[in-house]
Amino acid sequence: MEYAAIGLGLLLFLATIWDHFRLRRSMLEQRAAARRLALAGPAGRILAGKPLPAITVVRPVRGLDVEAAKNLTAALDIDYPGEVETIFVFDDELDPAFAPVRQAIAAHVASGRPGTAMLMVAGSPPPTMTGKLHAMIAGLGHATGELVAFGDSDTRPHSYSLRMAVEKLLTTERAGSVFVPVVATEAPQTAGDAGAALMLNGLYGPAVANTVRKNGDMPFIMGQLMVFRRETLKTMHDLTSVSGELVDDMRIGMDLVAAGYRNLVTEDTLPVVIRGLGLLDFARMFRRWLIFSRSGLPTWSFKAPVWLRGAEFWLGFIMAAIALHHGQHLIAIPAAATVVAVSASMVRLHRILGGAAIGWRHAWVPAAILLLGPLVLVSAIIKPEVAWRGRTYQLDARSKLHRREAAPAHRT
Repeated sequence: MEYAAIGLGLLLFLATIWDHFRLRRSMLEQRAAARRLALAGPAGRILAGKPLPAITVVRPVRGLDVEAAKNLTAALDIDYPGEVETIFVFDDELDPAFAPVRQAIAAHVASGRPGTAMLMVAGSPPPTMTGKLHAMIAGLGHATGELVAFGDSDTRPHSYSLRMAVEKLLTTERAGSVFVPVVATEAPQTAGDAGAALMLNGLYGPAVANTVRKNGDMPFIMGQLMVFRRETLKTMHDLTSVSGELVDDMRIGMDLVAAGYRNLVTEDTLPVVIRGLGLLDFARMFRRWLIFSRSGLPTWSFKAPVWLRGAEFWLGFIMAAIALHHGQHLIAIPAAATVVAVSASMVRLHRILGGAAIGWRHAWVPAAILLLGPLVLVSAIIKPEVAWRGRTYQLDARSKLHRREAAPAHRT
């Protein structure tokens, strides 16, 4: 019995190592493709030297993001061989980011760099929409470009990100959308920063790379920066068809696939700025991402790599705990090695994707994420609501926006 348990522990450890190298291969292929494009430069791109269709970039804004000034500069400093219009969309002029955005636009105009920009006020969203979707629809209504992109305010795109996405959209058959995968590149200052970076780069990023390597595209969109043709958006009734969804970008991608389109991913990456995140803030983010995954991720082909990591960790943890309780140290060794291997794998994959080094003072964070996962998931099920960008969304049993039923009319 003891030898069988040791063998089982060794098999679990080897499976964890194999799983790491499988994900590592996908990510290295992605990084190699990005490096080839970077070395080729503009002259090596597919449509280099040719004008591209006019594009409007709609950027919903709510609240002042970390290092907002740098994000705004990057959002307006676009290397794109065509007309670019950027629309920043707010709920109202009292938003703390309204004045900084206006200043950034003025500085952009004064610099003489190409591209126009404007601010617009959309008002508060209706109960059936998230604030982001409401702003996207409002901005789309004022967009003049032949193509339309949507970008998050807490990201810092490269000057060439938009060009690469458009080129891929225009040169791929049945392309419905193209999005740029996000990466956390900043050195973590807090345990919350480390947790968010490891979640993004060590779990979700590898799952995206693995899905793209196997399928060539994605069954949904991760929409921090996504590009569409106008006619594609028309099939979505200019995005009004996804009203009621908490995770609108993922639903848009799923509906596009159902309509026969493909969701493509660029070889570029999109830095997202995370800094000074407290543990409580990270716990809220963790909970929000788990709720997003319940309602927004359509298939186990993407979820499986993420959940498999958690299963490997918990099987090793439980086996090691039971073995140590009974004094079976030889059984505990491979089981404990599995726990360490999963945690180390998250850190290594995070680094491969482009994340900054995780210091020893945060070495406990990957294990803490996996240990807390089940508790956070239970919390999300028991209390179906999400606090996001200053709003609280009530959810139904499917993690979609809860629609209150109208009170019955009084009958006489």
